Amino acid sequence: MKRQETRFSYVYEDLKKRIASGQFQPDSKLPSSRNLCEEYNVGIATITRVLDTLKAEKLIDIRIRQAPVVLPNSLAGPGISTMLAQRDSILQVYETYGRLLPYLLVFAAHKCSIESMPHYRQAQRAVQQGICSESWKALIALTRDILGATHNPLLCDLHTAFELQGNFAYFLEKCSFSQDIMGQRPAFDPQSIIDVLSERDPVEQYHHLKALYQDMSAIIKGIFTQMSDSVTQAPAQVPVSFEWNPLRGKDYYYTRIVRDLTRKIGTSVYSSGTYLPYEAELAKQYGVSAYTVRKALTLLERRGYTKTLNGKGTMVLTPDQLNTEQALLDITTKRDALTYLYSLQLMVLLSYPVAAYTAPHFSEDDLKALAAQNKKPGIALANLFQMIFKRLTLVPLQTIWQETSQVTEWGFYFAFYPQGADAIGQLNKITRKAYHCLRSGNNAEFAECLADSYRLILTSVQAYMVEKHHFTEALSVQVPDRDSLK
Repeated sequence: MKRQETRFSYVYEDLKKRIASGQFQPDSKLPSSRNLCEEYNVGIATITRVLDTLKAEKLIDIRIRQAPVVLPNSLAGPGISTMLAQRDSILQVYETYGRLLPYLLVFAAHKCSIESMPHYRQAQRAVQQGICSESWKALIALTRDILGATHNPLLCDLHTAFELQGNFAYFLEKCSFSQDIMGQRPAFDPQSIIDVLSERDPVEQYHHLKALYQDMSAIIKGIFTQMSDSVTQAPAQVPVSFEWNPLRGKDYYYTRIVRDLTRKIGTSVYSSGTYLPYEAELAKQYGVSAYTVRKALTLLERRGYTKTLNGKGTMVLTPDQLNTEQALLDITTKRDALTYLYSLQLMVLLSYPVAAYTAPHFSEDDLKALAAQNKKPGIALANLFQMIFKRLTLVPLQTIWQETSQVTEWGFYFAFYPQGADAIGQLNKITRKAYHCLRSGNNAEFAECLADSYRLILTSVQAYMVEKHHFTEALSVQVPDRDSLK
């Protein structure tokens, strides 16, 4: 299995990267300990340990009753040669950002007041000052505020990944070519975004935002052109993978095993009444100790998926209402359930840019294969997902699509509950409609159908959690409205 990250290591490494990249400048303040706990979804003990380690490395200063302050440091950010070597990968980050952000912002701004955002006044001041780099900083901070208004932690975490891997701080603080290029395209500033999001029509909002973010990509391309012209010979390209894992720090070996076994139970690889492989066999299969397997099986049993019988092994069960209700009383399971719902919300939003990107790449052979798979029993959306994934050559978008989908595996039971046969029938009907849209070249409606698939899962599971298990917190996750995202 892939090496796990502890809560400490992922918070420490992430904050250190943000300081090294210039996202947190010397003499600036880090978020408060409480805000860091919320941002990283960890306890105060973990944050305290991380901050103490950064202080020991003389990267921050900790003062009583104040947010930690970043100290001048010798951490080396990227230079021109490094940036040029990673140009293609960085441009892919900006292309993905430009494709995704318009949908996220239209959704996030739908039920929030831009004027009430914490960085709204900073954005207004930056516009008045007329300093391009300050305007961009204010715009990035305002964007984080707007995404945060959704209460979906995945959106802010994803934006942080864009900031780090798009090297936002380098272009704003360290690149000598940025100011001239930014000044040539003054339309991309906080006021433009504020004006767009103040409009009532979400369709108009989307198209204006799309144009603005295309401007942003053009600015970055222009900067790279000037950087290339400034060197004798541009270095060879070094591909850099886009890294984003919404389960970082919580992705223990045993939780990965639980997710995988849950998926296999949900898809009838291990059907109700059958037995899972013995502990020793599972330990060999997953490359872990018997203790880790035992811990995973204990959690599975607590959630009502299995029952360990002395001398016989671990039998697969259909979880009953009582077991599920008991599991949802546990604070960890509650948090996981909400993360699962938020991942479904994000899958709805991702469906639009993903469908728009991949639809033109489906060949006649692909469509024939998809038609044949749609005739087979099971859940047609799983086949469509895999075909889409293989055609996502925009690496950051592929990573985000895959990682978000993996989070949804937590809720396989809820997606396939016995009373949900009708929902599965509806889901297959939508997926078949998506195929016909793809076949006829109606790519816009294909995107709508793909989004409708995940929208149906989200609404069905929400209703089931509330009605059968009294988990009313599920209603706090907003279902993206079809009409507002056309």
